[in-house]
Amino acid sequence: MKTKHLVFAALFTALIAVGAQLRISLGPIPFTLQVPMVLLAGLLLGRKLGLITVTAYIFIGLIGIPVFAGAGGPGAFVSPSFGFVLGFIPGVVITAMGGNTQPVRMMTFTILGMCAIFICGVVYFSFIMNAVIGTPMTLVEILMAAVVPFLIKDIILAVMTVMFARTLTMRGLLLT
Repeated sequence: MKTKHLVFAALFTALIAVGAQLRISLGPIPFTLQVPMVLLAGLLLGRKLGLITVTAYIFIGLIGIPVFAGAGGPGAFVSPSFGFVLGFIPGVVITAMGGNTQPVRMMTFTILGMCAIFICGVVYFSFIMNAVIGTPMTLVEILMAAVVPFLIKDIILAVMTVMFARTLTMRGLLLT
């Protein structure tokens, strides 16, 4: 692996961490800019580097460096929102399958990557709320708390992310 690839992986790890700190708290799941940074990593870095980036981000947060929007360190495992962070792994891999050339393909895989993040987040949220915390929630309640408030924002950000990645690609500013 080239040094430049590691530099870009580190850069995107930092961008995801910064995106987590730009947050607005609305209930158990805050609004952040993590998701567009993960999607951008998938589109621009590809599957391998995107996966390294997201894995590094998760590892850094789990060892206690405050890069998550919520709790850091091993305690993050019991946060209802941690499933969304774990969803970054399949999210970046799926988004990377869209490549960075055809806008419709990029948008399709970006939305699929975002769906993977939401699915992981909802499943984990449900498990934590129902089995760990002991606050039973129905699927509708979970969707209303953890998905619906973010859906429009994330779709708009996904479109903007694809447009940004496409612009970088067309200008020959590919990262890899």
